[in-house]
Amino acid sequence: MRQLQLDSKVNHWLDRVSKGAIWAPFVFTFILVSCSNDKDAVFALTKSYDGAPMEQYGVTINYSDSGISRIIVQAGVWEDYSSLKENPRQIFSQGFDVQVLDNSGTVTGNLKAERASRQIENQLWTLMGSVEVHQLNGNALFTESMEWDRVQKVFRSESEVRILDQGEEIRGKGFEAKEDLSQYTIFAVSGHFQGK
Repeated sequence: MRQLQLDSKVNHWLDRVSKGAIWAPFVFTFILVSCSNDKDAVFALTKSYDGAPMEQYGVTINYSDSGISRIIVQAGVWEDYSSLKENPRQIFSQGFDVQVLDNSGTVTGNLKAERASRQIENQLWTLMGSVEVHQLNGNALFTESMEWDRVQKVFRSESEVRILDQGEEIRGKGFEAKEDLSQYTIFAVSGHFQGK
């Protein structure tokens, strides 16, 4: 009796193995076909993507020069295209806040905008949407868009601008100003001030 039970278990096992042996070549072939890489399909897939090579959310970036922090940027979204050969840039959106630091690490100014882009090659920033500049001395600048030339340390724009200078308000359209707002030129000026 014991011999019969053993034989029936062996027969059952052999039956399962033989059924698997019939299906194994089909399964193996399916795996090979489905896992193959069609070079044209892979190239087309990578070519069709035009988004940022790197994208991060809720970022804080510290830009330094010679080991000294110069500006600290915070943004809701950071898209980094700096590895591209043509037009390397970084794009900031969903809020853009910058602290400008002096050599001792003291915050001397603050910039805010809805979004901004930074051209890597020439260090030209373009700020857009409710742009505000506040300096430690109390001076402030308000506009809808402007360029920030980090090399020349100047702001430029053809947009309407409002500058608060020692409590006086000056308005105009189009301007160029030093980064610290100590000197500026406004075109199509309007407003009332009694300063020097």
